[in-house]
Amino acid sequence: MKRGHKKWYKGVRQVSFVALAAPLAVMPWMSIVEANSNNYVDRILHLSSNYHADGNPAASLYVGEKDIDFTTKDTFRVTLPPGVEWNRVPAGLENATAVLMTESTLVVTPAGPNIVNNDGDQADKIRIPLDIKVNGATGELKVKVEPMDSTITSGEYTFAIVRTGKTIAVADTVEAIGETEADTGIVRIEEASPGQITRGSSTPVTFRLPSQFEWRDIKLTGTGGFTGATFTNIIKDGNTLRATLNIPAGSNDRGFLYVKPRVKPKDGAVPGDVYVSISGTELSDAEVVVAKYQKWGANIKVEQVNQILSSKFDDKKVVKMTIEETSPGAFIGGREVEVEFPSTVKIVGTVTPSGNIVRHLISYSGSDVRGVVNSDSNRITFTIPSTSTPSSSKRKLVFEAAIAVKTGTLGDIEATVEGAGIEKQKVLVAKVIPPVIPKAAGEGKLRIGLQGQEAPDIFLAETMPGAIRKAIDMGPLGTENGFVVVYLPKGVTYTTTPKVEVIEGDLKIDTASVQIVKAESIYDAITFNVKAESTKPSKIRISGIKLGLDRSVPEGVMEAKVAGYALSHPFNSKVFNVTTGSAFQYASVITPAPTDTKMSGSFTIGSTIYRIGDNEKVMDAAPYIKDDRTYLPVRYVAEVLGVGEKDIVWDKAAHTVTLFKGDKVVQIKVGERKIMVNGTVVPTDVVAEIKNERMMLPVYHVVQALGAKARWDAESQTVFIE
Repeated sequence: MKRGHKKWYKGVRQVSFVALAAPLAVMPWMSIVEANSNNYVDRILHLSSNYHADGNPAASLYVGEKDIDFTTKDTFRVTLPPGVEWNRVPAGLENATAVLMTESTLVVTPAGPNIVNNDGDQADKIRIPLDIKVNGATGELKVKVEPMDSTITSGEYTFAIVRTGKTIAVADTVEAIGETEADTGIVRIEEASPGQITRGSSTPVTFRLPSQFEWRDIKLTGTGGFTGATFTNIIKDGNTLRATLNIPAGSNDRGFLYVKPRVKPKDGAVPGDVYVSISGTELSDAEVVVAKYQKWGANIKVEQVNQILSSKFDDKKVVKMTIEETSPGAFIGGREVEVEFPSTVKIVGTVTPSGNIVRHLISYSGSDVRGVVNSDSNRITFTIPSTSTPSSSKRKLVFEAAIAVKTGTLGDIEATVEGAGIEKQKVLVAKVIPPVIPKAAGEGKLRIGLQGQEAPDIFLAETMPGAIRKAIDMGPLGTENGFVVVYLPKGVTYTTTPKVEVIEGDLKIDTASVQIVKAESIYDAITFNVKAESTKPSKIRISGIKLGLDRSVPEGVMEAKVAGYALSHPFNSKVFNVTTGSAFQYASVITPAPTDTKMSGSFTIGSTIYRIGDNEKVMDAAPYIKDDRTYLPVRYVAEVLGVGEKDIVWDKAAHTVTLFKGDKVVQIKVGERKIMVNGTVVPTDVVAEIKNERMMLPVYHVVQALGAKARWDAESQTVFIE
């Protein structure tokens, strides 16, 4: 390199260093300014494409002091967007002067004592009325403020929106809808500027849905200049709705219409956006999305369908169910999903001695929502949260619950799932079997009114090992011994103690404990205790059964019932309010035993001596005559007619006596002018009554009802019954 070149390079390096070392140096041609104003437009106008303020502007641009007072040197430029022009220098300009430089540019200088005053309050404002006309501009219009050499803040400020049509349609809301009829979101139709739609007009409008949807209804509300607007002449034709839009006369304010469609998807509708196309003489064409259509529903899965023993409250088999949205957002927010078991099922937990379930055995691990169990312990409710932002993932509802099943319930257990967009559906959750299957050996036939009748053997077959329990866990109450009870209907009695034995399996029972008892203080029953539970299903036989049937037992199928702590947990009885066991068909009750004995007797008025055949007997009440009718004491009349004492039933509360004889059942109620014979009303002209604590009967009607005859001997004052 030549020497002169070195000097040049050195000089350049020195100049560069000076420039870098003093970056804040101010050159004579530069001026440093600071943004020093608050700028804003007082309102945003909705204008037509030919809007002309013509000296009467509806909006203004304000430029206000911020940190320091304005001076006359703070000149700035205000420029309108393309397609918008100043009509003139605004007549209402405040605290400034202005020069119209071009059709779209105004140069403004602060002026006047109200603003150029150095008062230090930084509160003075320049007002620039937007006296403009629109000449081809559309869309959002912004006015631009340029500071030039002033301290005015630069920026662009929206002052108007220009639409090419008469109206603008937007969706105020977009609703999620499913496969049933539903309201969509609301469509807002607003005038682009006041007066675009003729007041007092009635013009046709058309609304169209996608072809997979059909109209069900439409509602309209008008506000502003459209207050009182209505639809008339509405015609719904599939996905098309036509109507007449009636705009009231009067107000020239900008008008707004709020339209709420109600629609229904057709079969095969595809999930996605639901839009409404709008057209009409006065309305600008538009297409607006009003709903999101989804196939509501859920995929429901039960992890394992367990086999459950009915009546075993301590069995605690668990149902685990997962309910998952078919697609994100399919569950409707703010609504409830209900999982309901039949009334014969309870979600178990800790039970109080009174039978109230507390602290349900239920888990919601893995669930997006925690459920609530109802007071009947058979329904779980999940409340879906309301959210404005749809989830991007599928929501899951999960629970694991231990359940118990009411005594006597058999077969499939199904839960009903519905709500929040899920149509009602049933889901198999468990299969229920009884602890034992009771069965009679053969078809027994028993006669009414006979004692000591041989009856079929009874077999109790376990359905699984250990189904018949030796001991019952009662929680904090300790344990109870397991026992089995087999009881009979009312009116049927064991006349001998049967034999009970295990004929299959390794179950052990205490044969010494077999005895006849009264179940629930009403029913004849045999009971026995369990000594050891089985390891393989066992079978019990009850044999040597002899029964007696009184005349109150109805003809037809007779059921026996099997119960006891060995088969049914006491808590099961408490929470399900069950006091009886599982019923099974045992025998057939046939026609009553014949009463062939022919008997006769006599009663004398005023005498306590009566005769049956050739035998005289004494009674504690004497016959009498009242209203020309002979009254006899029921007990002794029944004896003469061959009705045994056990076949006379007195219902003190109802003041009714029932007599059973052969195939006849006669009921007489004190004070009523009728008797019942085999359920048929027979009118009488006198009534039965109580006298000296004895029921006295009008003899003629009762004797006739029981198939006998009465003869009156006036001379001896005696009634003869044959």
